Amino acid sequence: MAPACPAASANFSQRSRRVVAVEEANVGLFQHLARLANVSGLPLRLEALFYREAGLDYHVAPHSHGIHQWFFLLHGGMTISVDGVFHELHPEDSLIIAPGAVRETWCRTRAPGYQVAIFDAAAVLDVGPICGRVLQLPAPLREDVLALIAEVRHPIGPDAKLLSSLLILRLLLGLRRAAQPTAGKPRRGLSALNVHEHQQVVAQAEAYMQCNLYRPLRRAEIAAAVNLSEPHLGRLFKAVTGGSVVGRLTGLRIDHAKALLRESTLSVTQIAGEIGISSFSHFSKTFKNVTGVAPSDYRRTGGKAYS
Repeated sequence: MAPACPAASANFSQRSRRVVAVEEANVGLFQHLARLANVSGLPLRLEALFYREAGLDYHVAPHSHGIHQWFFLLHGGMTISVDGVFHELHPEDSLIIAPGAVRETWCRTRAPGYQVAIFDAAAVLDVGPICGRVLQLPAPLREDVLALIAEVRHPIGPDAKLLSSLLILRLLLGLRRAAQPTAGKPRRGLSALNVHEHQQVVAQAEAYMQCNLYRPLRRAEIAAAVNLSEPHLGRLFKAVTGGSVVGRLTGLRIDHAKALLRESTLSVTQIAGEIGISSFSHFSKTFKNVTGVAPSDYRRTGGKAYS
């Protein structure tokens, strides 16, 4: 499986090395500022924390870290390979990578704006259950993640590191809770021996949806694309993601609509057609149900309007 848009020019590896150098500089700057601030007793240890707007040629060569790394994609698209398994990130998706895993990242279709935290939260929070799979940002956490990005880009005062640390802890805890469909009850229908295989099937189904967002899709067609029955695919989605096939398809459509509202000059009616929804009223109602705002308000505020 090839990544979505890695460049093939002779200068690509040089650009990749420059990106690595920039991100290493970000790590060094963060460590230096932490020493200057002399902040102790943080709820988790942060080795690096930064927000970056990348270009279409974005690529970071294979590397690893001794502690966890969290990617959050604010806009655009990103492909991340973790130990040879490819993950596609769409706007408001997260991926937490376990210590020691080899990761490599590329732009996917649209230039990404993303945040990275390299952290150790072992003393206060086990993030193992949410490592290695793409996580959608729950709506109640949107204000927190935007506050974190604002604090990272424009830190205010000597307590900025403490505030960032607390926000990260809040977001990680929220992501872990959201990944559990029923509190205190294990997910049913997912054998521990086949977790990776089931995650791969779900990823294939999501990739099929992503490639066919421009037209109506039925659950039966998606199931057939991954050689499963509808009920079986539904059980896998519930076990792996905590949600439904139709819910994920709607989420992908709305993610694509958000990107078009921010980055294109298409009318709202045209955007509805681009994501496979023929009715303007149905699109507007669905968009508002998912995001809390009307498409026109989302476009007017550049994607910063949330309920």
